[in-house]
Amino acid sequence: MNKAIFLLVLLLSSTALADAPERASLIAAWEDTLRSLPSTTKLESTGENTYAFADSEIDYAGELVVTGALIRPSDSYGFETEFTHFGMVEFELTDLPPERLASQLYYYWLSDRQTLHYSSKDDAWLNTSAYQQSFSPGEGLGISFGPLAFMMNYGIWILLTAVVLFVFLSLGKQQKKAKSLMDDSADINRMARENLERADAMQKELVAIARESQALQKQNNVLLERIASAVEKRS
Repeated sequence: MNKAIFLLVLLLSSTALADAPERASLIAAWEDTLRSLPSTTKLESTGENTYAFADSEIDYAGELVVTGALIRPSDSYGFETEFTHFGMVEFELTDLPPERLASQLYYYWLSDRQTLHYSSKDDAWLNTSAYQQSFSPGEGLGISFGPLAFMMNYGIWILLTAVVLFVFLSLGKQQKKAKSLMDDSADINRMARENLERADAMQKELVAIARESQALQKQNNVLLERIASAVEKRS
């Protein structure tokens, strides 16, 4: 069983390698792409991997050296396309000053001149512009979408919508609770204020009663003194 699985994997790997485009086709397509750009004014081979090159966009005229070429299978991430491989051609402009090689302008210029995408449908390498146009609406994408592709493309928006809806509903509930608590607090404050007012009124009433009691006590004391004086006079 294990031997059968190993042979199957080996067969699939061999098939994938056999279907991979060759380095020579990548280099040839890269040359055609570079020559087709409006800013390229010269591209002539001067030897193996070396060219005489001139470009008006970066104001360069000098030697171009291809330092490497890489071909790898394209990752489909849940959907199948006609683009099975991507290739990258690395090159140097040997006569460009080092300070210009480190500039952002150079890297921006370089980004459109290194990467190509292989179309199994056309059996050809396409530059970045043609590759992006093939995915524009109404151009017959040739993509077979599956559930995973749908989730990759729309799942994040569905998730974000659900999160926003959840937050909105939660905020609504929290606001209702906060309003209810505020109403309860207002009622409690009102009752406390009324109780304080009642307590203040009762305290004033008690003070008035105490004063009346004190006055009556004084009157009683006066009457008692008069009675005692009258008794003494009779005796």
